[in-house]
Parts: sequence; structure tokens; C-alpha cells
Amino acid sequence: MDVQIKECLESLNKRHIRGFFVEGANEAVQKILTLIPKEAIIGMGDSSTIRQIGLLEKLKDKGLMVLNPFESKEPKMDSREALEHTDAIAREATICDVFLAGTNAITEDGRLVNVDAVGNRVAGMFWGHRISIIIVGKNKIVRNLEEAFNRIRNIIAPNHSLIKTATSGVKAKTPCAKSGECTDCRSLERKCNIFTIIESKPLRTNLNVVIVNEDLGLGWDPSWPEYRVRKIKDYHIKYCWKPEFEIRNQAF
Repeated sequence: MDVQIKECLESLNKRHIRGFFVEGANEAVQKILTLIPKEAIIGMGDSSTIRQIGLLEKLKDKGLMVLNPFESKEPKMDSREALEHTDAIAREATICDVFLAGTNAITEDGRLVNVDAVGNRVAGMFWGHRISIIIVGKNKIVRNLEEAFNRIRNIIAPNHSLIKTATSGVKAKTPCAKSGECTDCRSLERKCNIFTIIESKPLRTNLNVVIVNEDLGLGWDPSWPEYRVRKIKDYHIKYCWKPEFEIRNQAF
């Protein structure tokens, strides 16, 4: 096990958050299934990581009910109806038995750092569920809070906007979509509206973090080799930017 991952796991457990290490996607799915009670209703926040490991398909194969706001909408829905449908499911998913999500960053000392546009994803991590399960690729581990916020503001958020513009044809209007850098904007389309730091186990939620020894989701260090960064971007685009997600510009 990588020294950084080992330190992160030890820190999580000291914070009364159950940390688990798995080598790859298949092992991650099997571990997550052991954490979900039978007949549980499962809510989720939008997550590239969850899509990449194939978790949704396995949950459905098990006959579990998954409240996923981002499943394909009925073809007859117009954009307003599709947004209302997504919003309704997102609200329902915020209070159920189990919540699944990824994270934007996790520090070596075990703090989960996230940014959200609407807030349902980050709220679901620590409220409304008996069990929350966060799936983390090794690329999301950072040294400290300063590095976490720097990565979110100057890598994750701008690249999310840039990728959306490049792949969906819907031009993002936030300044970061043009400059590639965070300017703490006041745009109505701003996605960095809510920042959260989970310091320890929420009092009424059993929080589990599964660290996967793979690069998953959107996030990297600028010093990494270009081939690794390119692979992270391509993998993210493959699983998150498909034609059926017509309202992605309203992302939760």
C-alpha cells in the first residue's frame, strides 16, 4: 500500500470514519455491497467515480432501489420537465437509507473537502442517511486543506467547465471556462457555491470511505506526467458526458 494512502486511512479511523483500501474497481464494488443493508433504498450524488467503477449496474443487478437524479429522462420531456424531474429525485435521495458519493479531495490527515453547486451531494454525505459511503480514487488524496482548496478552485472547477463546453456544445458562461482559473466569480452559473469540510464522523451518520488504488474522477496534481492527466480527463469524459445528460449544465 502506498504510504500516502496508509496515512490517510489511519487518519480517517482516528476521526471515527471507517476507511477501507481496495486495489481496483471490482474490489471496490464488492466492498461497497457489503456495507449496504438488504432492501436499503439508496440515494446518490452525481459522481464520475461511481460511474467509472460500474457500481450502479451492480446495484440494479442486486435488485436494490437506487434514487439516481441523473438517469436518462423520458424522451418526451422538455428541458423544464427534465429539470423538475431531476430535482424531485435529488430531494428524495437526500433522505433515505444509504447515500453514495465521490469526493473532490481528501487530505492525508483524513478530512473530506468538497464543493457543490446546489448542495444535495455534500449534504447527503453527512445528513439524512444512516449510512454514507464515499468512494475515492488515489488521485484525490492531497497533502492538506490548502492543497485541497487550490486543486478544487484551479483544477477541478475550471476543467469541469472547460470539458462541459468542449463536449456538450453548451458554452459555460463562468469566467473559469475562459481563463481556466478561479476568480471567485458572481456568475449565476457559478458551480462553486457551497464548500464543505468533514472533520470527523457526523453524529447520526456512519461514514465510510473506500479508497481505490486507481485514478478515478476529476482531479490531479499539475506536476503529474501529461499521459496520466490525459487519461484522467478522458476517463471522466467517457463516463460523464453522454448525449442523454441534456441538463448537465444544471448539474447538482
